[in-house]
Amino acid sequence: MILLILGAVGAILFLCAAALIAYLTSKHLLAARDWEEHSHEVLSVLQGNAQRLDRVELLSRLYFATKDESNLHGAQAAAGLLEAGTGHLEDLVADNPAQTARARELHRCTEDLKKLVEDLPADPSEAQSKAEEDQLLSCRDSMVRMQADENTLLRQRRDDFQRGAYRSLSAGAVLLLVSLVVVLMLFLLLIRDALQRLRYEAEISETNARLSATIRLMEQSAREAGLLASAREELQLCTNLTQAYQVAVRWCSQLLPSAKIALLMINNSRQLVEVAATSGETGHILEGFPPNACCGLRSGQDRWRRHAHSQIECEHFAGPPPKSYLCMPLAAHGDTLGVLYVEPVSEDYEGLMESRMEALKSIAKVSALYFASLALRARLEHQSVRDGLTNLFNRHFMEISLDREIRRAARSRTELAVLMIDVDHFKHFNDTYGHDAGDYVLRETAEIFRNSVRAEDIICRYGGEEFVIILPETGAEAARERAEQIRRRVQNQQLRFRGENLRETTVSIGIAIYPENGTSLVDLLRNADRALYTAKHRGRNCVIASLATVSV
Repeated sequence: MILLILGAVGAILFLCAAALIAYLTSKHLLAARDWEEHSHEVLSVLQGNAQRLDRVELLSRLYFATKDESNLHGAQAAAGLLEAGTGHLEDLVADNPAQTARARELHRCTEDLKKLVEDLPADPSEAQSKAEEDQLLSCRDSMVRMQADENTLLRQRRDDFQRGAYRSLSAGAVLLLVSLVVVLMLFLLLIRDALQRLRYEAEISETNARLSATIRLMEQSAREAGLLASAREELQLCTNLTQAYQVAVRWCSQLLPSAKIALLMINNSRQLVEVAATSGETGHILEGFPPNACCGLRSGQDRWRRHAHSQIECEHFAGPPPKSYLCMPLAAHGDTLGVLYVEPVSEDYEGLMESRMEALKSIAKVSALYFASLALRARLEHQSVRDGLTNLFNRHFMEISLDREIRRAARSRTELAVLMIDVDHFKHFNDTYGHDAGDYVLRETAEIFRNSVRAEDIICRYGGEEFVIILPETGAEAARERAEQIRRRVQNQQLRFRGENLRETTVSIGIAIYPENGTSLVDLLRNADRALYTAKHRGRNCVIASLATVSV
């Protein structure tokens, strides 16, 4: 009896000590977790400020390039948000003197940047552009240093949390072992060996079951994390949207084998949703439909239509809709890009979809970001080398291309022709019919050029009503024939604008040949221009070849 009483008292004291240790350990772990979450919050705010800084830079560059005031207003608004975000960041890191100093430096930098953007005039100078670029670099450098330091602090806090967790597990294991010893000592005389074995077997079986379930969950999480990382790496290798669409669908199919998956993207007019990529047979989905035909796009949220759970169907099916399907909208930078459609093969398959929903959302989110980035890059590349009115290459691209073709002709010892073309009496045409009609004539004339040359020829708008056509591996006779063909086609075109027949349009063409009329870009363009000048003075609507030769 005394032993039992002493054992009971010892057990009570031990449990109190165990509870105290567990409390202190849990308190430490909670504090470590709070500090880790604090670092995550700081990094999240830094990432948001970095995105705002990127937006200020993008909109400012667009404003310097286009002088569009909407870009300036957007840059000013983004600079204001950036300045407010850095002020919030300064409050967040008040507990860390080193980070507080960097936050103040970043705050001052963003305040200066905001003032620079707000003071931009309607026609900014190169010096103002350089000043803003320097300020942007300074802000970005401060932000990168803060991110690096906060990441280091986060790793330290994470390590501290893990060490605390290991200590907690070790203490728990020790306490569990001692508890078992105390219980065995208290009830050794009351419990038979058979019951002890049964209890041990039950405990072991339960632990193994939990361990097996935990291992399966960890293995699945590891597979999903690896799948997401691989998908992100392959998306980074994509150079166009078509590749990115196919990659996204392929990795979604690896996550959900046998499911019917389709990527439905909103077109440039924002009026139609089209099938961009599929994992297999999805003929029951319409090739094109309005955005409001999809419940997911209408609501802006994931919509999982399950049998007997909802009576409202999406309207983008060619026939009866399936019993169950998922429509997951794709959005990036505040814009809705399309929808990811997933159809399970059976009702039992829905459980697998449910367990992998977070991974599917992650792939969809990452894919949407890459789609938006590729689309933006394609638009910027197109704008940098194309003329906005005629969609021909611009003068800058022409100079680069002509220099490249001259060097290629020099290496291969072949000829190269340059046609300088001017629309005759175009100023008088604009004065008579208006600039809208003039723009229409330039577009139609550019279309004739496109239909009159080879795929390897390069057509550029040189400026105003002047055009340059580069003809690789073309001699004088072939160049003259091509120029005459273009001249006749322009003269024979019948143009009608807003119900009014326009007068006949003609062009004058000057020809320069490499290497006879020049071996450099400047010489060829100058001699082609001189030949064009001669064609104008001979009555226009004619083709003149340059007579200038390269001096030896």
